[in-house]
Amino acid sequence: MRALTLRWRLLGVALGLILVALASTIVILGVLLDRYLMQQARQELEFYGTSVAQLQLKEYRAASSPLPSGFTLRLILEGTDEQVSLGEAFREPTKPNIPVIHPDDPRIGKTLVLDSTDGTIEWLALPMTDVQREATLVVALPLRQLHATVNQVVVFASAIGVLVLLSCAGLGWFLIRQTFRPLTRIEDTAAAIAAGDLTRRVDVPDTDDEVASLSRSLNAMLTRIEQSFAAREANEEEMRRFIADASHELRTPLAAVSGYAELYRHGGLPTEEAVTGAMARIENESHRMRGLVEDLLTLARLDGDRPLELQTVDLAVLAAEAAQDAQTIAPDRLVTVGGIDGPLRPTELVADDRQLRQVVTNLVTNARIHTTPSTPIEIQVGAGGPGGVTLRVRDHGQGIPMADRDRVFERFYRADRARSRGGGAGSGLGLAIVGAIVAAHRGTVRVEETPGGGATFVVELPTH
Repeated sequence: MRALTLRWRLLGVALGLILVALASTIVILGVLLDRYLMQQARQELEFYGTSVAQLQLKEYRAASSPLPSGFTLRLILEGTDEQVSLGEAFREPTKPNIPVIHPDDPRIGKTLVLDSTDGTIEWLALPMTDVQREATLVVALPLRQLHATVNQVVVFASAIGVLVLLSCAGLGWFLIRQTFRPLTRIEDTAAAIAAGDLTRRVDVPDTDDEVASLSRSLNAMLTRIEQSFAAREANEEEMRRFIADASHELRTPLAAVSGYAELYRHGGLPTEEAVTGAMARIENESHRMRGLVEDLLTLARLDGDRPLELQTVDLAVLAAEAAQDAQTIAPDRLVTVGGIDGPLRPTELVADDRQLRQVVTNLVTNARIHTTPSTPIEIQVGAGGPGGVTLRVRDHGQGIPMADRDRVFERFYRADRARSRGGGAGSGLGLAIVGAIVAAHRGTVRVEETPGGGATFVVELPTH
């Protein structure tokens, strides 16, 4: 049964139930018809038997059989075992095997089912006494025609049942094929998807049944699968690009360190000043590699969805400390801190203090290294929308082109597409770290144009 398809199994189950129903109906019909005809035969025997029992004994001997030609009538005198035939059933080759019954026998007045003398058929018999109770009269009716009628009805019903079963098989196969047609299309679509065509979709029938619900669910699942594959491919492409960029960024300082070491080994640094300069360059490139590795580790931790160490943080304090650090690094740079709508006020939110501090530091550092020393930097903190706070880091440099603003938070992306750190350029990971941290806090970050020229980074975070 398991080797058959679902269509054949459903058809087999349906035909099996129909067969059981037809067989039960035929059996019940045969039993009820047999009982009905037997009851009719008993009533007929009782009617004719009562009529015969009203005659006098001398009338039985003088007249011909008082019963129709289909009945057998026997007379048994009291005190003897002799049976006198007063009439035999017409066209019935067998005779009933009637026992000797006397007027005082308890079987008087009760219908009896008797065998024929040769045992081939059954007879229905009714023993009765005459009016003087001097003899026993036995009226018998052969059941050959009754059984033949029941058997013929059963045969006809069986033939009709076979025709009905064959008709149901043909109609059932047609209806099952029609019903399974949407499932066949789903099967074909699944096969195409398994072959690699993730764009295929299931046709949703214009019905409100299980097949339509299944089709809609499958289409939704296929859309998510396609999106997942697309996201995986995008992630793989981003990972390949990330590895290539990281390798490029690490190769540059490594090449510098290797070059100076080889130059020193070959005696290319003859003076103490040259050696000191080479060592300084090696130290700078080592710091650069260390910073790049730390940034990569930070991004890896953020990608790992580590839980945030949440606590109450005052964003105004973080902004003031970042401004002080920037002023210490670049004493000639003007770095100011203020409120968005008025003086600076405490601006508290629930966040990870270490990560939020890095967001402010990275934004201020980004503004510092991408603008000239004479360009001022403004940090503004204040309440944002309902249940949120806003941080703005504004510079007055060359700004960021509109086409690059949506990509500045990608890893290793630079607006000028340069790979070198010359000219004060960063590693290309600072803003990516900012975007990852803000996203982990369910916030948003974007770039706007500073009035008069420059770039303004706007960070919006929920307070809880």
